[in-house]
Amino acid sequence: MSANGRVKGRGVPSLPEHTFQDSGITVQLRKLSPMTSQRLNEAIRREFPPPEPPTYEVEYGDTKVQEPNEADPTYLARYQRWQQDAAKRFNERLLKLVCLDAIEVEIGEAEKATIERKKRNLERSGIVWEDDPTLDDDENLRYFYVQHCCFGSGEDMKELYQAVNMRSQPTEAAVQAHIETFPGDA
Repeated sequence: MSANGRVKGRGVPSLPEHTFQDSGITVQLRKLSPMTSQRLNEAIRREFPPPEPPTYEVEYGDTKVQEPNEADPTYLARYQRWQQDAAKRFNERLLKLVCLDAIEVEIGEAEKATIERKKRNLERSGIVWEDDPTLDDDENLRYFYVQHCCFGSGEDMKELYQAVNMRSQPTEAAVQAHIETFPGDA
């Protein structure tokens, strides 16, 4: 508080809402830093480095050196498989991070009932969901809920990634609401 009894600074605006168009479920979102994606990509490259190209011997006058052959067809096929695997790992980890860190959603009794119904139906279809042992019960519920209840389509997933990673254009109502969070004249 300031000397005149007013709160210093401005109030923190509430988190923006995001509605999954195909499921109709609304959640609140936090943005992810662009550095988060970069660090995730670096971690995957450290854990699963790209394949090394084969080398061949090249003569430069009296000197022979080994040169990488990045045009080797076998190497190109291995590299393409590595790129696909790395992209899959990146997307899986990013989705988990988004579900755990960027989405705020209340899992009440109705949501828990929906989760149980979905898990039963998945199991009946031969798909067994196993909770992640590194997550607590609430995190596992939220992770499942977003993946199997919030996403009504692939488009819902794409729109979520855009909402979390990109700057949205403010509406006039959002600008006015933000202005109202600033304190009055001192």
